[in-house]
Amino acid sequence: MYTLGIETSCDETSCAVLKNYRVLSNVTISSLREHAKYGGVVPEIATRLHLKNIDKVTRHALTQAGVSLNQIDLIAATHTPGLIGALVVGLNFAQALSLSLRKPFIGVNHLHAHIFAPFLNNAHPIEFPFLGLVVSGGHTEIYYVKDFTKISLIGKTRDDACGEVFDKVAKAYGLGYPGGPAIDRLFNAAHKNDFSFKCGKIGFDLSFSGIKTALVYKKLELEKQKSLDRATMIGLISSFQEIVLNTIVSTVLEAARTLKVRRVVCGGGVIANRSLRRKLSARASANLQFLIPPFEYTTDNAGIVAGLGFYLYNKKSIRSSLGLEPEAN
Repeated sequence: MYTLGIETSCDETSCAVLKNYRVLSNVTISSLREHAKYGGVVPEIATRLHLKNIDKVTRHALTQAGVSLNQIDLIAATHTPGLIGALVVGLNFAQALSLSLRKPFIGVNHLHAHIFAPFLNNAHPIEFPFLGLVVSGGHTEIYYVKDFTKISLIGKTRDDACGEVFDKVAKAYGLGYPGGPAIDRLFNAAHKNDFSFKCGKIGFDLSFSGIKTALVYKKLELEKQKSLDRATMIGLISSFQEIVLNTIVSTVLEAARTLKVRRVVCGGGVIANRSLRRKLSARASANLQFLIPPFEYTTDNAGIVAGLGFYLYNKKSIRSSLGLEPEAN
C-alpha cells in the first residue's frame, strides 16, 4: 500500500511516499534561511513559501519513489498543531488530492507522528505501552502511549519549549538562528559544570523560562564587569545545555519508573542534539529501552506523517472528513 504524506506545520514544506512503513522518498524544502534574519519563523513568510513549494515537493517525492499519483492508496497530512496559515496550505492540498483521486484521507497530529519516527522502515517492532518523548522548537511533551489511538499527555513545558529556549539564549549571546545546532556545536563537556543553573519542575511538567532569564542576566552582569570572554561564554552555554538536557532525561526516567514502562520512544528536532542522544542512550538498560530515530526523521518531515497515517488507517480503517479543519493547538 502506498501512502503519500504532506507536512506543512511550520517552516518545512515536505512530501513523502511510503510503501507500508518503508520510506521510498521524503522530500523537504526548508524556508529557514528566509526566517534567520528575523531570529525566528515569520508565519506570513512560511505560508507564502508553502504555497510556492508544495506542488514542487510532491512532484519530486513521486519521481524519487518511482510512483505515479494514480498508484497512491492513502493521503495523510498534518492538521495539528502548527502555524494556522501553514497548516491550511498542506491540509487543503491533501484534501484536494484526496477528492480528485478518490482516495482516503487522514489528518495527523504531527507531534504524535514524531514519536512514530523510530518505527519507520520497520526499524523497531511497534509494541505498547511506552512513553513518548517529543522535544522540539515548539514543544516539550511526555506521553503515555497505549496505542497511537490512545495517547495521554502526562507532562509538558509550562512556558518555553526546549528548542525555543535554545533559540532565545542563542539570540541573546549572538549565536544566530536556529540556536539549537549552534549551542550543540559550542558545547564543551569539560565546561559543563562551570556555572550552576536550575530548571523548574512540577511533577512531570517542566519550565525553561527561568533558566533562559538567568542566562540573559548573567551575560549582562559579566559584560558590566568586562569579563565575558569566549571561554566564559562557552562555560555558560555548556552549563546551560547540560542542566536543560539533564532535567529532561531525569524527568523521563522518573515517569518511566512511576508508570512502570520499559520503553521510551523519542522524536522531535532537539532529539538531533548529540549530547541528548548520548544521554538517552547511556540510560538504556535491560529494563528500559530508548528508541531514537535517525537524524533525517527528527525534524518536521512528511515521512513520519505518512507512517502514522498508514498505521491509523490500517489499525481501524480510520478516515478523516474532507471538511477537517486545521488546529493551531
